[in-house]
Amino acid sequence: MEITGQRLLKKEWQAFYPQVDLSHAKKIPAMTEQESGWLCHRCGEVSYQKVPAGFFYCPFCLGLKRIDSRSFLYYFPAKKLPTKKTILVWKGKLSEPQREIADCLIQDQATAQTFLLWAVTGAGKTEMLFPLLQQLLEQGKRVAVTSPRVDVCNELFLRFRQAFPKEKISLFHGQERKTAGDSFVVCTVHQLLRYHQYFDLVIVDEVDAFPYAEDPLLQRAVNHAQKPIGKRIYLSATPAEMLKQTVDRLYYLPARYHRRRLPVPQVFFSWRLEKQLQVGRLPKNILAKLAALLEKNNVLFFCPNISLLQKMAACISQEFPVRLTTVFSQDQERLIKVENMRVGKYQLLLATTILERGVTFEHVSVVVLQAAHRIFKKAALVQMAGRADRKGTYNQAEVIFVTSEQTAAIQAAINEIKENNRQALSRGLIDEM
Repeated sequence: MEITGQRLLKKEWQAFYPQVDLSHAKKIPAMTEQESGWLCHRCGEVSYQKVPAGFFYCPFCLGLKRIDSRSFLYYFPAKKLPTKKTILVWKGKLSEPQREIADCLIQDQATAQTFLLWAVTGAGKTEMLFPLLQQLLEQGKRVAVTSPRVDVCNELFLRFRQAFPKEKISLFHGQERKTAGDSFVVCTVHQLLRYHQYFDLVIVDEVDAFPYAEDPLLQRAVNHAQKPIGKRIYLSATPAEMLKQTVDRLYYLPARYHRRRLPVPQVFFSWRLEKQLQVGRLPKNILAKLAALLEKNNVLFFCPNISLLQKMAACISQEFPVRLTTVFSQDQERLIKVENMRVGKYQLLLATTILERGVTFEHVSVVVLQAAHRIFKKAALVQMAGRADRKGTYNQAEVIFVTSEQTAAIQAAINEIKENNRQALSRGLIDEM
């Protein structure tokens, strides 16, 4: 298999693709000297960092392996891909508003460069991309679907593999590399630093998520990986106002495909919450509510940090018998645990914000503990609430914000969810409020 597009250090080629013969690869300096410092040709940053041995290195993209002024990047230039038949086997059916957006995405490719699909959590953003992706792949175009979050990439990869079973889809992130081909890539945004003007279309999912929204380096990675005449599609349920104003085309869908309203969070106040959490206890009213939720659904229970996560797991286990586990960013078994939750091996999954986006479970209610915590911005609260009632039959899923105080972020999240419901009702997209 020929690997085109990726610009890698020799050590990376040897680690990722030991069978590849680099004697025919193009070779460029990894860094070049400029008046202002040393320019890194992987991430585009200018470095002033020098080691005692006398050479310079780039500190900005160290996470991908150190690059320095003595090293070189090797790559194989992209070749024009032939047209082909692309098979889409997705068995679902787009709703009328989903189909309208899917059609516009195709039609507007001829007249616009940047697109924002703003749709509520669980609205089927991925599925609305299927017709466009099928068309582009048939035309021999190269596509990258990227996200700041590993879990989102894993979920997208599975969905695309199911929808396009004959396509050779690659998955790249810091925990895994699955190389299948070079025309359809799903990856975290950091991995796009290894590409240069390669993709005809770059789709950025969860564009408002940390760290992408605050990191110019990652935004530049997307720019560099896309061809100069390439297209860009942003996906989000909670996009920033500036993004809404700067894209060429904006599509807004305030309802889910199943025509049910978004669950509006209920706020449970406990004035002594922090004191009880410090000693590893939950207020009695919260424990009672959790027990009631578990009688109807499984529960996704969000905590603001890992230490509290462990305390709450111990507390709940002592209070009543329940199959539970915890998951956080550094958890080596997190992918397995998420899949086990999906197939019903757990009734309760306690998680940090690592699962606030891109993960779908059937029949879950949501609890956000310490919803007033500074880590829970408005967008995060909306996203966490959006894990409830995403798919499957109606199951009376609830969303509970547990807090000792009302905050602007909590109120803004509730208002946004209510406003989406109002918009959906006014457009005839939901059946009830």
